[in-house]
Amino acid sequence: MARQKIILFSDLHIDRWDWERTERFQEFLRFVELEAAEVFILGDIFDFPALRGENIWPKHRDLINAIRRLPKKGVNVTYIIGNHDVSLRGIEIEQKHFTMTYRDRRRPFLKTLFGQELYMEHGHDYDPLFQSSIYDAVDFLKAVTGKAVDVMTLDFLKDLKRLMQDRPSKKDAGLPLKHEEAEVGVPERFLKIWESAAEQILKRMRCNIVFFGHTHAPGITRMESKGQFYVNTGDWYTHSTFVEMTPKTLKLRDWLTDAQLDKIKF
Repeated sequence: MARQKIILFSDLHIDRWDWERTERFQEFLRFVELEAAEVFILGDIFDFPALRGENIWPKHRDLINAIRRLPKKGVNVTYIIGNHDVSLRGIEIEQKHFTMTYRDRRRPFLKTLFGQELYMEHGHDYDPLFQSSIYDAVDFLKAVTGKAVDVMTLDFLKDLKRLMQDRPSKKDAGLPLKHEEAEVGVPERFLKIWESAAEQILKRMRCNIVFFGHTHAPGITRMESKGQFYVNTGDWYTHSTFVEMTPKTLKLRDWLTDAQLDKIKF
């Protein structure tokens, strides 16, 4: 029987994993290899080791090879570059069963599957802590220095902006500034930004489903217009979530807990 499942996931940040999560993700990839006809990875597999002279290959050889094996097994893989992969910006690859591309609201990525019009991007373009001008600056620094300055520069700017934004209220005067618990992802108070962005895209592009990653907040939001949805794929840093799409359903699942978090019927 021909494989029909479409799998989407994002925000692995594998540089931050322990051995157990690595092993479980290898299990997940074996499932994908057997079940999926097509895979969409919405950015941030790595936190590229900027300026430290490190090489991702020795540390992650087995996992990289497992991902590379998917196209060889006939599984179509599309990789949409994220903000922690910004060193790859400008590299466009179009091969049999494998595509790598940088997309955002100015360069939309649309795909029709099972009669549904899908829109996909990583989603960092909407982050108030990361506006597109920062990425242009990183590109400039990379061109001038010849070094991948992505993570060091972006993380520094992110931390600086969050410190500036996270001032205590009057009732908390005299208390220390609250520190965001996670090093990556988006504070919960900002999540409505992505929901609003998805709503605008659905209206403008007249598509059925908008997929983002970046926030590390997995979920399905049902929009006011019938048959339109915003789906966030979550992450594999604090969760282990992925989207499984078939001709009749879309499921948001967690691999480590084997839980189905939400479901859409077409």
